[in-house]
Amino acid sequence: MFKSKRRPIVIPQAEHLRLVGTLAMLWGNADFDFPPVERNSMMMGMGLHDRGYGLLDNSPIGGMSKEEWNAITRRSFYTQYSDIVADTIAKYHVRRLSSHDESSERKAMTAEFSQAIDKQLRQHHLSKELFDRMDRITDFCDQISFDFCFDVPASDSVSLFPRNDKDEEVSVKYSVDDGIIHAAPWPFSVDNYEGYLIAYQLDGYPERLDPSILPYRLQKL
Repeated sequence: MFKSKRRPIVIPQAEHLRLVGTLAMLWGNADFDFPPVERNSMMMGMGLHDRGYGLLDNSPIGGMSKEEWNAITRRSFYTQYSDIVADTIAKYHVRRLSSHDESSERKAMTAEFSQAIDKQLRQHHLSKELFDRMDRITDFCDQISFDFCFDVPASDSVSLFPRNDKDEEVSVKYSVDDGIIHAAPWPFSVDNYEGYLIAYQLDGYPERLDPSILPYRLQKL
């Protein structure tokens, strides 16, 4: 779950994932190709990437013990989807997260995950280059939702491949401020999109649920 940094609410991982899946659903336009996979597969893989938490998790991002994080991460990685493209997208994301820590334990976990991914790519004749590129999109959508769920202004950028058949990379910047999400250059199929996540009052969560609506607007500058 995400604890808001400015008010006493929490956003479960499942809601964070819903925003990531929505951004994946809206991906692509005249300047940014949609990857050569089924749209539903990409939406599922990106929108259900952190699959080890459950619907109303009580594991605070940035506040878990190493043991709890490792257990959730392994559960996320080894959960298996029947849609192999979605499953591989999710596995890529979990592997990337595990690589952010330079401890010997985390390095061993990352190596283990890499071996499993390489085996899956070979077994199902999947393109490593394609999934490397799609993982950039996962990272971009995840960062936007991650910052939105912490409920404070934030901005960053991710280097993406706008064309499926070219190696040119483009740095796409985004900002999140008071529920408004901007990005430039614009990678989405619509100029504006409004949605919401469900947050809960921190007091009593998750035993006592007091929900509220957290609206957002994706808006082209």
